[in-house]
Amino acid sequence: MPMKKFLLWSFILFLIVGGLAASFYGWRNVSRSLASTDWPSVDGKIIESGVEEERTRHSGSAKKNAPLNQKTYRPKITYSYKVDEQEYTGSRIAYGDHGFIGKSKKITINGVTYRNSNFEAKAAAQKIAKHYHNGKKISVFYMPDNPSECLLEPGFSYKVFAWPLVGFVMIGIGGFIAWLALSCARNKESNKENHGEF
Repeated sequence: MPMKKFLLWSFILFLIVGGLAASFYGWRNVSRSLASTDWPSVDGKIIESGVEEERTRHSGSAKKNAPLNQKTYRPKITYSYKVDEQEYTGSRIAYGDHGFIGKSKKITINGVTYRNSNFEAKAAAQKIAKHYHNGKKISVFYMPDNPSECLLEPGFSYKVFAWPLVGFVMIGIGGFIAWLALSCARNKESNKENHGEF
């Protein structure tokens, strides 16, 4: 029993601490995405451009004949720039980045929205990589107090709410499980006291 309690409360602690970390990281990015429209910019250059592939294996699916492996794709962009004669490299396109592109997702490149099916996912990632092709001259926006914090497309995107949402869900689940565990413990203690009276 003590081991079960230890594992239970370790899991609860993991959810709550992980949720707090995700929320902090997420809200920091929300704040920075809003501030990025006022960041200064310098000339930069794309030094690497390509598509990164990730394969996810599903243990099971409710749908018959569903593929066991699903591929997702991500535009992988690296660029260089200088601030006060100091050279930096960056890889962020935007806060809330374009991320991995899978089935039935929409992506936006410089205000233009592309819809892609499962079969067009790789092509959609390639469109971004092609737009930021190797050797292209670009404008890099950087944080004045920390020039290593940079991006290519400043401004707010609803995608930056993904991490705060994940954090809130983790905290909510952790809190709910903790409440259930404490309620069960109180009920057991109450039952013991009641049985002891008779």
